[in-house]
Amino acid sequence: MSTMSSGFIYLWLTTIAFFLAGCRSDNASIELCGINYTKRHVEDFSVNGYSGASIYANGGGGSFVCCVSLPRQWSKDLTVTVRWNYDEKNASPSKEQVVVVPKYSEEDIGFLAVHFYPDDTVRVLVTTKTNLYPGYPFPRPGN
Repeated sequence: MSTMSSGFIYLWLTTIAFFLAGCRSDNASIELCGINYTKRHVEDFSVNGYSGASIYANGGGGSFVCCVSLPRQWSKDLTVTVRWNYDEKNASPSKEQVVVVPKYSEEDIGFLAVHFYPDDTVRVLVTTKTNLYPGYPFPRPGN
């Protein structure tokens, strides 16, 4: 192969690599996982309009639904809007809460865990660990 041909191939591959690197999004599409610490069935929930799955009372943590978009770089003003409703005989209106997303790094980006508490508090966590992991930051109440 001539020096000119190999130089052209090198230049072509370098150009392609440059453009592909520029295509990386500032956001990551990550799965949702609901964790229900209540005695009520969460019929449906969503994060920023992206639907999650239903979660049995005192259940969850094992089912993942695709996807919600979050920035790869955390910022201190980052929030998500969580909407949910319970499956009850006398249906109550949907609930909504704007939730602060705790600090995370790119290494933490795995899925978004959405925690539902008995007092209707909701907490979220960008993580690669499930709620059964030792030292999990949002344990089941009473643990």
